[in-house]
This record gives sequence, structure tokens and C-alpha cells, in this order.
Amino acid sequence: MPKCMIRVLGKPILEWALDAILPHVQKAVIVVGYKKEMVTDYFSKKPYADRLEFVEQNEQKGTAHALLQAKNRVKGPFFTVNGDSFAEPALYAEALQRIREKPSGWFGITKQVQDARPFGLVHAEADGRISRFEEKPKQAQAGLVALGNYYLPDSFFDLLEKVPLSTRGEYELTDALNAFASEQVLTVQEFSGFRSEVTYFWNHLDLNIHALENLMDDTREGIIEPGAVVEGKLFLGKGSIVKAGSRIEGPAYIGENCLIGPNAFIRRGSVIENSCHVGTCEVKNSVIMNGANVPHYSYVGDSVLCEDVNLGAGSMIANLRFDNEPIQVRFKEGTVDSGRRKLGAAIGSGTKIGVNCSINCGILIGHDCKIFPGAKVTHNLDNQTVFKGD
Repeated sequence: MPKCMIRVLGKPILEWALDAILPHVQKAVIVVGYKKEMVTDYFSKKPYADRLEFVEQNEQKGTAHALLQAKNRVKGPFFTVNGDSFAEPALYAEALQRIREKPSGWFGITKQVQDARPFGLVHAEADGRISRFEEKPKQAQAGLVALGNYYLPDSFFDLLEKVPLSTRGEYELTDALNAFASEQVLTVQEFSGFRSEVTYFWNHLDLNIHALENLMDDTREGIIEPGAVVEGKLFLGKGSIVKAGSRIEGPAYIGENCLIGPNAFIRRGSVIENSCHVGTCEVKNSVIMNGANVPHYSYVGDSVLCEDVNLGAGSMIANLRFDNEPIQVRFKEGTVDSGRRKLGAAIGSGTKIGVNCSINCGILIGHDCKIFPGAKVTHNLDNQTVFKGD
């Protein structure tokens, strides 16, 4: 799915941003590309659909090119939002307050980090004026990084049209921002709250646990049978049933029309979306997406199960190395240190896993795979793999 449609507590990250911003602006222009229909179809059903405009980026030519697609839809000052990152609603509240107080004061939102390499480093003067943007510095260093949120005049589009092709073969937004900062006053607004990219599946876990603890209300619209125990904060959606003998240690989120138990153990940090069945199993700090099932005697820890995944009886996902070292995850581009001592697997949509399978920690399994009963999954599996074991 497009990154902007990744869900936090059952709601796409783009929707979190729109819910915070739309009460205070005239309209939002959304630049779409990959699987654009998922975005347009979803938001066309929202009450505020008439205040949304969609423009398509036909080719992925970089951030400057993406923003430039909105040129003919924007008149007057505008505020940019990265649809593929998640921020607390406070980020937008603070930005909009500043715009109301000084409608002609251009700024970019920044955050202090210990390692700026994955981001764009912001060089600012003592008075807060930005002097230069540096795209993904090569050396590890602490500093202010750009979050992709800028308040700018519509004349900025003229600078976007002059951006040259970079060595990466893209049109970089930082080039236009550097040109703008050399001509006009562009200042920083530092944000101290929670904000995260969604680059790896463990980032998704982090987003959900933060939202569970800080953004979710305790709401129980479903049925909790006598004999079930709930401790801590819980969201339980309509039509869901927590059967007798189950134990929930919040914060936890259970969507609509789910069947939990009997005798399920749902631990802190668990997000179970809609129409899922979690039976006599243990789930801890994991995301189980729409229609996925973990019905019988399984353990799911620190993992992401995408839509319509089914775990056969007795299947287990490991989330801890014997040596307690951080878990390494192999991607096609190379190995990434997750930095996490506990990390399970990410399993793509539609994958079916037979009974009594075991899955190593840090494993990636593609969509629509079939894993035979009793198999031991010790390496990544590509999409549509039929796996009978090593």
C-alpha cells in the first residue's frame, strides 16, 4: 500500500494529519502516485471530501517535482505536509497557531536528533533564521533536521521550476529551499513532540505503541464476557467480543467485529484491526491487520501481520536472539540493524502458514505465500513463495 495509507490504530497516517489540519484551512491538495486509487477511494468517502483536491505525480522524480504538481491548485500561502510520516497532532496545532499570529512569517518545522544522516540537516543562525539545508549528511552528527513541514508563499513554485536534476537523478526540494532562504527570511520552528518516519516495520510498531499510550481514549463498545479480565486502557470496537478466560493488559486496541478468545492473552502494545480472530494465543506489541487470524495456540510478539494472514495451530514467531544482541534484518539492499533486542517478523497480506511452523526473529515474508506444516522459516521469503522447509 502507499505509505500514507499505513494505519495507526486503524487510521491511515495521512488521515491523522488531515483531521488535525482541515478544521483550520480552506482545502488540502494531495499529490498521489503509487496505487493512487487506494488514496482517492478512501478519502472520497470522508465528510470533508469536497475540500480535497488530488493531483497525480506520474513519475517519481523527487520531492520538488512532487510539490510542483500542486502549483495550479494553490493560490496564496500554503503549508506542506509529508503524507508518509506520522506526527502528533500538536505539531500541526503549533504550526497553525504561528500562522495565525504572523501570516507572512515563513518557517520550516525542525526537530533535534542525535543522528541527522537519514534526514535533511538544517543550518540555522542564532536568531533562528535558516541559512542552509543539507540533504542527508554523510557523517553522523546531532542537530536540527527538517520534517517536511514548511509555510511558504505561492511564489515558491517559481523556484521549484528552476531546480536542476541532482546527482541522484531527482529534483530535490532542498535545492529550492536553499534558493528561497538566500532571498527571504525563513526561520525554524522547533518541535519537541513525537514524530517518526515509517521506513521499517518496527517503526510501525513504535508509532502504534505511542498512539496507544498517548492518543487513544479508553472506549469499550464491544462485549466483554464475564470471566474476562481487562487491565489498563482498551479500545474495543463495535461487534467485537472478548470471550471468557481472556486477559488483556493495555494499552491495547481491538477494532470492530473481532473475536478474542476464549483464553487469549493480549499484552501491552497490541493493535488488532477489524474482523480478526485471536483464539487461545498470546499477542504482544504487535499489529494484526484487517481479516488476519491467529486462532489456535500461537505466539505473536513484536510483529506485523498484514491483511488476511492466517497462522496455523501451534505456529510460533520468535522475537529474541539467544545472545540477546540487537536483531539484524536482511533486505535486498543489505542488512539493517534494527537496534531492537526484541523483534519478530513482518508477514505480507494473504499469506497462509501451516500448523506447527516456527519463524525466526527479524524475518520478512512476502504476500500470498504458502508455508507448509512444520516448516522452519530461517530466511526471508519473497512474494508468492510456496515453502516446504529448508
